[in-house]
Amino acid sequence: MYVELKDINKTYAGYQASNHVSFGIEQGRLIALLGPSGSGKTTILRMIAGLETPDSGEIVIDGKVVNNIPASERGIGFVFQNYALFENMTVLKNVAYALFRYMTVYDNIAFGLNVKKENKKYIDERVHELLKLISLDGLEKRYPSQLSGGQRQRVAFARALAPNPHLLLLDEPFAAIDAKVRQELRSWLKEMIEKLGITSIFVTHDQDEAIEVADEIIITNKGHIEQKGTPLEIYQNPQTAFAATFFGQTSQITNYQSFHSFPKVDNVDKAIIRPEFVKVSKKNEVQRFGPSASEGVVERVSFRGDSLELLVNVNDNQIIAKRGLEEKSIAVGEKVDVFIYRLFVTVGEKAMLLENQSLVDDSVFI
Repeated sequence: MYVELKDINKTYAGYQASNHVSFGIEQGRLIALLGPSGSGKTTILRMIAGLETPDSGEIVIDGKVVNNIPASERGIGFVFQNYALFENMTVLKNVAYALFRYMTVYDNIAFGLNVKKENKKYIDERVHELLKLISLDGLEKRYPSQLSGGQRQRVAFARALAPNPHLLLLDEPFAAIDAKVRQELRSWLKEMIEKLGITSIFVTHDQDEAIEVADEIIITNKGHIEQKGTPLEIYQNPQTAFAATFFGQTSQITNYQSFHSFPKVDNVDKAIIRPEFVKVSKKNEVQRFGPSASEGVVERVSFRGDSLELLVNVNDNQIIAKRGLEEKSIAVGEKVDVFIYRLFVTVGEKAMLLENQSLVDDSVFI
């Protein structure tokens, strides 16, 4: 493993931000730390960077324990979420807090190299190499105020990469960018990191971002690690109640046995249904599993671009479902048949997947 956290603990004023956190990251991987606000993900990132010190445990980078090594000597590039134009010039060598408003694009990218007292020829070559990498060559004389938000963030990436860090840390790097540009930057970041082969860890609370960009996702909650795996592994097989509830768009019900044909599990706390687990049919449509469907009433219909999102009241439960644009329209207030293919149930801290027992034919696809 290139990066390892071994039984890390960190407490702030009585709150345990990191609670026996342990995980490893292979070299060249792009990892997302995903969790709600206050789950401890940024604390983990800051401890890896050397901006915070763990109370106990070891942080290992490239085989070396770095707990007592200053941030400026860890060979790490860091991009914060806010690309705002800070006045403060007290910046660590490899840490990109923000763009300096009175520096050109060229000087912003060169900043860390100047701090390291690299020779001018190397600095010039490196800056122009990075300008080409971020597709901003020709804009080196502009100031941050003359750039778009997406361009500013690309400059922040370039400045973090300028000193050739071995590890790149990104704290919600797209949080301050509008949705369209954020989508473009996600694809650009993934392509750039794959091209460079640099081990990278980024913090996000955006599930779509984590799914699209990361090789692996680490879900954090209340200071501990809930689950680690590829986006597909975690989405299809959440191991904990929190992961099942947090990851993906979900509806929660308390009495899943009010729906037909699910096996009984003792001590279930709640059941979790995702939209792709649900088939909503009009009353006059032919259904293969009609006897196992439940009647519901449509409470809301929302256009989502590639589909319609339905909110249906079934057995006093509100369930979110999808319906294709090519299918006959369904109106608010309409009575419909609702078939649940599968659902997750939680027992204590564990989650398990239950299949509807009407699914006896492998030819059924969801």
